[in-house]
Amino acid sequence: MVTPKKSPIYTRVWIFVSGIKMMISTGPRRWLIFMLSIMPLLYIVQAVVRVQLGDWELLGPEPGKTIVHFTGTWAFNLLIATLCVTPLTRYLKWRWLMRHRRMLGLFLAFYISLHGIAYLAFLLEWHWADLATEVIERPYLLLGTMAWLLTMPLLITSTKGWQRKLKRRWKTLHQLIYLIALLAAAHYLLQIRAGWFEPVLYTAITVFLLSLRLFHKTARK
Repeated sequence: MVTPKKSPIYTRVWIFVSGIKMMISTGPRRWLIFMLSIMPLLYIVQAVVRVQLGDWELLGPEPGKTIVHFTGTWAFNLLIATLCVTPLTRYLKWRWLMRHRRMLGLFLAFYISLHGIAYLAFLLEWHWADLATEVIERPYLLLGTMAWLLTMPLLITSTKGWQRKLKRRWKTLHQLIYLIALLAAAHYLLQIRAGWFEPVLYTAITVFLLSLRLFHKTARK
């Protein structure tokens, strides 16, 4: 028996209804976290478009540096948000957060990659021959690169398939997030020129969250 072909209108309606069902099933919290995580990207994209259209002062006298700093800040924000999931679940019983930790981690990987691309495009201007010299002269670049490289295995193995495949080793691997946090903090601190408040604040928050982790681990022994 030949199955009749569905009309394009039916297909579009089916896709729309499926999308609505997916939104309802995933819950408003997931969509809220998704929207909050993607808003910085939407902001910087519209800002770049406005600069191209003639709003020259929007991103300051050095738009490239502004974009690099902005993407780096939001990579660190997502890193802190990811680190906050476990203590908030443990001490405030916000167990619903655990379901969204993977998404926060994916956005962390996205923004840290965007930060690196912005540096290569706007500050290094794709002069690959100068990269080695830059890393030697500016150690914070080496620390940032190491943090990015360590993020990639976590990104690749973030799926449930890899979780089943690696078993206990998966949890051990994903503890690299703590080393990434220390590298990110050092990366930020080494860039202090005049404004020290923000790098020190981010470092203090990072140290506090890692201390909570260490305290819990010590208390269990």
